[in-house]
Amino acid sequence: MYLSRLELQGFKTFAKKTVLEFPPPKKDHNALTVVVGPNGSGKSNTADAIRWCLGEQSMKLLRGKSGQDVIFSGSKGKARSGFAEVTMVIDNQDGAMQIDFAEVVITRRLYRDGESGYLLNGKKVRLTDIQLLLAEAGVGQRSYSVVGQGMIDHVLTSSPEERKIFFDDATGVRSLQMKRHQSMLKLRKAAENLVEVQMLLGEIEPRLRSLKRQVRRLEKRDQVEFELKDIQQNYFGTLWWNLQDEMSVVSDKLADVDETIGKTKARLADGDKDLERIEKELGGSQEEVNKGGFHQAYKDAQKALSKVREKEFAAQRELELAKVRAQSTWAPLPLTDIIKELETILASDDKTALSTIFAMVKKLRNRLSRPRPEDVKPDQKLVNALESASKEVQKAKDLLSSTEKDLDKQQSQSSKSKSKVFAMQRAQRALQQEVHGLENKRNAIEIGRARTETRMEGVEREMQEELKDRKAEIIAQEPKSRHRNLDELRGQMLKLKHQLELIGGIDEETIKEYEETDQRFTFLSTQVKDIREAIGSTEKVIDELDGQIAKRSEKVFGTINKEFQKYFKVLFNGGSCKLVRVKAKQGEEKSHVALDRAMEELAEEKIEEDNESVEAILKRVKNRKDHVTGIEIEATPPGKNLKALNLLSGGERALTSIALLSAIMATNPSPFVVLDEVDAALDEANTMRFANILDELRKLTQFIVITHNRATMERADLLYGVTMGDDGISNLISVNLEDLADGATARR
Repeated sequence: MYLSRLELQGFKTFAKKTVLEFPPPKKDHNALTVVVGPNGSGKSNTADAIRWCLGEQSMKLLRGKSGQDVIFSGSKGKARSGFAEVTMVIDNQDGAMQIDFAEVVITRRLYRDGESGYLLNGKKVRLTDIQLLLAEAGVGQRSYSVVGQGMIDHVLTSSPEERKIFFDDATGVRSLQMKRHQSMLKLRKAAENLVEVQMLLGEIEPRLRSLKRQVRRLEKRDQVEFELKDIQQNYFGTLWWNLQDEMSVVSDKLADVDETIGKTKARLADGDKDLERIEKELGGSQEEVNKGGFHQAYKDAQKALSKVREKEFAAQRELELAKVRAQSTWAPLPLTDIIKELETILASDDKTALSTIFAMVKKLRNRLSRPRPEDVKPDQKLVNALESASKEVQKAKDLLSSTEKDLDKQQSQSSKSKSKVFAMQRAQRALQQEVHGLENKRNAIEIGRARTETRMEGVEREMQEELKDRKAEIIAQEPKSRHRNLDELRGQMLKLKHQLELIGGIDEETIKEYEETDQRFTFLSTQVKDIREAIGSTEKVIDELDGQIAKRSEKVFGTINKEFQKYFKVLFNGGSCKLVRVKAKQGEEKSHVALDRAMEELAEEKIEEDNESVEAILKRVKNRKDHVTGIEIEATPPGKNLKALNLLSGGERALTSIALLSAIMATNPSPFVVLDEVDAALDEANTMRFANILDELRKLTQFIVITHNRATMERADLLYGVTMGDDGISNLISVNLEDLADGATARR
């Protein structure tokens, strides 16, 4: 794998499309390309172009202030460019890059309106995709692949933490570090999401509990209503058909009495005819006339008695029906009224007489108990009407009794020859009394019938209120079995109705809100579970990456340390140096120990206990850090007794940086390395040593070197010269040194 071509257009001073071709590797070494040119000609822009194409975002490292600075800004003879574009063509025939292309083309493009993009073999991709692909192949814009002006010294002057990024590339764990960084971003985001979702759950849960209680009441209401429906069916079915049986019995009794009354009245009518015939036969004496007058008075008294009896019967009937109506229209006292009455009783002070409290309790009990007909106090008008009718009946009875005595007295004075008439008259009076008795019996049956009819009307009205359309079903079909204790059933029915009153009604919107809230709560709870699982799996991935990073970097770091000491002694002709890894504090290093166990325990916790668990997760995520946080460099040139890098001279720092860079390239060589005037601070002797090191390392790596160093130019396989005319545009002249050896000339 090597960089075969670099194309620039509109990038900084390269306004026109410019192509740099790099020769392929030779048998025993890679090609060395050297770029030379006077100061200000734009030769370092080739290194910036490679760095920018690799994804560099820092304008400071690109020697600019804003993104627009990489676009050709124009000159006297050339208008400014509308975009900047750099393309790197990488030969991948050895498959070093994990992509199924023999030639990998990476393009970065930026327009003046700010639109930008990355292309991989002509297809748009993300910067992350480019960085990860290059990192896995050992190439990175921030590593030793591109060492720009001042960066050779920056390795020494940077902090241990910043220096660690450089060594991540050097030890070959940069791709793992990028994956770890992405995993850490996911982990922190998941932790933030967990907090947000947990807060939402905390807001929703109290409302859900309240709605759930109401819905449970609704479920209980459904159960009570089902039980009440069954009891109502049994109660009203038994009551209705019992009343039907009563009506049937009363109707039969009434029919029997009516039949008997009819027969008795027929006998009475026949007797009246016989008596009238005999009286005609006896003639019309004064005695018979007087007797006839008494007999007529007796008949008139009987008629008067029958009339007032009808009036008394009507009064009795209305009074009895009033009692039945009062019982059938009785309804249980509402719960609110019961509570009000009890509060009144409880509010009674010590001065209230016990008898008063007892009377209040008795009154409340009576209001709660179903009244019996005999306990009902009817309207006084009905009572007065009955009393008046009873008095009239008594007067009629007295009058009838008086006329009976007068008639008996007159009959006793009559001749014995008239005894047959008298006997017939007595028989008629007996029949008349029998009719009166039967009529009284019929009146009592009629009252019972009216009472039953009224009860049936009350039951029908109650069924209409309680059962609605189920009333027709009960009336149409007799139940298979009837309950023996209706009072018990009614008590159960009233108890269930009171329970429904206590439960109350629930708005349909409340049920809808509960369903929506429960669905939302379930969704968020699932989210919490998923986020927790994601956190656990992400932390496992991070732990695995940490293990791989630690294992790989530990091995490679030791080799780099040895090579550093080797090249340091070559460049300094002696001295000593050392690389030291700065590790995290003991407490921080163990912040994620036993993570799996902790996550399993967290997953089993209840939602009500999640607040503390979330805090623990956040704390653990916040405290999670790398095992190695930085790299320290110690260097002691020969003949000196110092280790601090800031005490080294400029040349000594440059040699130390070159030694470190050489050690890294010898241990973990990058496919290609761009060096931009890293040897600028070296004297002639050290430039020779640097050239010798390049000659040695080119066996491992393709070098593109920007330099003024003559010794380095002499080792080049291909030489590019950069010039700039009055138009401010950089131009290239390429010189193949092998062609020069054969007498050829440079090509522009």
